[in-house]
Amino acid sequence: MNKFRIHFKWQILRTRLYLERLEPKNFIFPLSLFLLTTSALLFYYNLFQFTDAWENWKPAIGNTFHFCERDHMDQIIRQPSNTWSNLGFLVVGLFTLTLGIQDLKYSERKQSDNFLVRYPVFSILFGLSAIYLFIGSFMYHASLTMFFQKLDQTSMCAVVVMMITFNLYKIFPLIRLGGTYRSSHALMVAVAVGINYFIYSTLYIININLLFPLLLVIVFITSCYYLFFVSKEHYFTNYMWAAFAILVVSSTIWILDRTNVACSPESIFQGHALWHLFNSFSILFIYLYYRSGTVPLERLIEAKKERRALRRGEL
Repeated sequence: MNKFRIHFKWQILRTRLYLERLEPKNFIFPLSLFLLTTSALLFYYNLFQFTDAWENWKPAIGNTFHFCERDHMDQIIRQPSNTWSNLGFLVVGLFTLTLGIQDLKYSERKQSDNFLVRYPVFSILFGLSAIYLFIGSFMYHASLTMFFQKLDQTSMCAVVVMMITFNLYKIFPLIRLGGTYRSSHALMVAVAVGINYFIYSTLYIININLLFPLLLVIVFITSCYYLFFVSKEHYFTNYMWAAFAILVVSSTIWILDRTNVACSPESIFQGHALWHLFNSFSILFIYLYYRSGTVPLERLIEAKKERRALRRGEL
């Protein structure tokens, strides 16, 4: 009976998240890629651990040297716990990227009521953003250099920009071109790419402790707007609230670590490392929230046409 219940709940979960087409074999390559990447990094670290590869690089600024973990300035990885904890972002990135690629192969995806299945570009960019965050944050904490600090900060923003982009698409899924209603996904993706380029080229000079929270506030506002003014039924909102709750916990841990309130410099258990791990879970849950949605685009188009015809009749 217990096995039956577990199987039944798993089938419901697969259906709710549009995972019915996926088999374990679909995750062999991303799992192999994760293990290969981790093994290569560990091998390189063990080989060159006591080599200072960053002495001629321009040092990072800001919060860099204020984290609790002791800085090993004579080693290849200067903040080990804060560095290796970024592997969580790689897992999330490979997972969402795999789903996007599998959706892209799905011949009937255009008939799906789920936006992520119908337009895999969102999942693919979401996954690439998470992998970008892994690379940027991993290398930043390993090197404590200004170049990788920029990658770390802009990659943080890239993930949040994807959340804002999809929230806006949920709110405004249609645009009217030449009297015909079309999906606005291409426009939203172009805007996301443009914003990320603008952040990388210009806005990165803004203090990340101001820019990143501002972007998160926009995510929260657009998420609440959808719930209160569009629909409370289209998505499984528990995933979204779980993501926000985890983010609050991780932010609290970040503050405790940054202010050295909870601090043990020599320990492998570091607050900022927990910040990375909790944030990877938060990103995963917000993606699952998006994945749980059912919005029939054709019915939205028909409703738009009916309202437009009604207005013309009244005129």
